[in-house]
Order: sequence, then structure tokens, then C-alpha cells
Amino acid sequence: MTRSLWSPPRIVKAAWAAIVRCAVRRSAVARFRDLDGDALKDIGLARSEIEKAANGLMARRETQARPDHS
Repeated sequence: MTRSLWSPPRIVKAAWAAIVRCAVRRSAVARFRDLDGDALKDIGLARSEIEKAANGLMARRETQARPDHS
């Protein structure tokens, strides 16, 4: 017997996962917005980039020079 890809339990589980992901993103945006400009700068984030960062749409930047091991 094959299971339907769109069975009711799978739909409910997928919907719940989407709701949780949305809540996590909204919480992250709220926390970032609570930070002052200096704190955002310390983590390498501009205020205009908060939404992108919370949604995982930004590539990680190398902000610190690597130590010279010579």
C-alpha cells in the first residue's frame, strides 16, 4: 500500500512547521531591532539587513582578519 503525499497528517505537520518557522523569524527580527547600532555593527549587521538576516538570505561575511601563523 502506498501513502498519499498529501495525506491530512502530512498537511497538518507541514502547516505547523511553517507556523513555527514564521514565529522564529519574527522573534529574530524583533531581537535584532532591539539592538542598538553599535551592537549591530559588532555582529556585522546593518539595520537595513535585519529582515534578510532573519530570513537566512545573507551570506556570512568574513569580518575579522585571520591571524598570521608564520
